[in-house]
This record gives sequence, C-alpha cells and structure tokens, in this order.
Amino acid sequence: MSYALAETFYTLQGEGYHAGTPALFIRFAGCSMWSGQQEHRERDATRNGAGCPLFCDTDFRPRERLSAEQLVERGRALAPAELPLIVLTGGEPLLQVDQQLVDALRAAWPRARIAVETNGAHEARAALDWICVSPKVPVGRLAITSGNEIKVVMPAYSPEDYATIAGNFAHRWVSAEACTTAIGHSSLDGEALGRAAAWAMRNPAWRLTVQTHKLIGIP
Repeated sequence: MSYALAETFYTLQGEGYHAGTPALFIRFAGCSMWSGQQEHRERDATRNGAGCPLFCDTDFRPRERLSAEQLVERGRALAPAELPLIVLTGGEPLLQVDQQLVDALRAAWPRARIAVETNGAHEARAALDWICVSPKVPVGRLAITSGNEIKVVMPAYSPEDYATIAGNFAHRWVSAEACTTAIGHSSLDGEALGRAAAWAMRNPAWRLTVQTHKLIGIP
C-alpha cells in the first residue's frame, strides 16, 4: 500500500486548539471538492455544491507515492523523537488514511497525538486521536458530525448552517477566509478577520482562530 502525497514538513500548528504545537504535517494529495487546478475552480464549486474551490489556497497536487514505512522514514528525518503532534491533512486526507498508516505512525511516535483535518464528507477508516472538521458541504452531506473541533471558514460558509451539530464538538471555531493570489499563496484579509471576530463576539459559544503561520511566515 502506498499513499499519494503533496508534501511532508515539520512546523508549528498554526490554528485551532493545538496552535503553537510542534507538529509533523503530512499533506495528502487529492480532494473530493476541487481538482487543485486553477482553471477548475468555478466548475468544481458548481459540481460539488461547495464554496471552497473558489478560495482554496492549498497546493495538494500529487508529487510522490510513499509506503507507510517510507513515510515514517521521511518523518524521522524531519521531526524529533519526542514529537507531540502529527497532523494528517490535504486536500482530503480521509480519502487515503487507513489503519495501517496510523499504526505505523503510532509505533514510530508513541507519544504523539494523531490528528486529522477533514472536510467531513468521508468516514474515517482508522482510529484517530483528534478530529477537526472544517465542513465544506451542508450538514446533510456530512459523514462526520462529531469530533474534537469544528472550524467554519467565513464568509464563504456560515456557522449558523452547522448549528445542529456544533454541540457535538468540544471546540467550535470560526476562521477568516484568506485572500488567495495563486495556488499555494495567500494572505490574511483584514476585512474577513474583522467579520469573523465580530461574529464570535456575538456568539460566544464559538471562538476565533487565526492562521498564525501566515503571520510569522512558516509552512
């Protein structure tokens, strides 16, 4: 078994509950919402009924395929042995993540919490320590409706649309949509940040999370 990957890197988690935590990021290639090609943004937004293709700044195009053992070897070259957090992200990681991979990661870093960042449209096929859902489709189309974190990107999505499941998550976040200049390149937008902050102040069951990695210039 091998996995299609976009990139693997060691950095600090930039947002949400684990913000500031050293983490090994494994970015899987492929997504169920967008092809990753600039010219397909409007097509895929319409096709999937999702707003994210119009603003997504993530470059999740495939660059290599690695087995679980090769991925562990890559991670050991990047991250320390006392690694506290491994983040499986994408694209959409749950298109590929399985128990074989999770078991290999646990064996290599037994003290690390294994987290996934998902759009919630696909069921998890492995036992994970932490699930962060950033929903990109309506509630009725979500396969995951509970977990540790829910993060709604504003203004493309509205937290009110997920009110019926918000209580199923321990932590509820609003995040400001970034200003995307090209695939893999974006910056924080002051107006969007202000709107998200104001919304959180009016709805204190939610909190604002800011993409601090964009502020300090790390991956």
